[in-house]
Amino acid sequence: MTASDYEALVYRMPGRFGSIKRARIYRDQDSFKRNLNLYVLSEDADGNFMKSSQLLKNNIKTWLNNHRMINDTIDILDARIINIRINFAAVVDYSQDKVEALNVALTEIENMFSQRLDIGQPIYISKIYDILNNLDEIVDVTNVQITNESGGRYSDQILNLKEYISADGRILYAPENTVYELKYPNLDIKGTIR
Repeated sequence: MTASDYEALVYRMPGRFGSIKRARIYRDQDSFKRNLNLYVLSEDADGNFMKSSQLLKNNIKTWLNNHRMINDTIDILDARIINIRINFAAVVDYSQDKVEALNVALTEIENMFSQRLDIGQPIYISKIYDILNNLDEIVDVTNVQITNESGGRYSDQILNLKEYISADGRILYAPENTVYELKYPNLDIKGTIR
């Protein structure tokens, strides 16, 4: 059975046992056996990521035990939720209204993140630049930064994002047990227009 097969099994688990929003399985490189690490996340009433309950993880384990390969062992773990904020600076076409241009830019970035990311999925910073640069209102995007938000209404998880940005600054990679979440788009996307 492949990792994709196990992930598909988790998503096919009958609803009466609970439901998972995201699941990602990786072979445990530190294990001498065929141990697999299954990272899972649920969602709250607002559609935001949250840790799965122990009952749900127990149900997943029981479900998988009925279908897994005999030599495979599976550990079910919580994925790390890293809440992010996006800050950008752009230059507006002189014929455009700055407030309107900012609203259009904010909406486009919010649309980009309306589809929740997967566990281990990177963020393509270059795509943010492309989206903004392709707007009629924007002449140039001078900066895009992604920062980690934590505490209070956000996850307590902290990640040094600088360690995961590609050398050319185009991609923010995610550790295999981590998901990036833009939790409050109205607060977590900030733009400066000039």
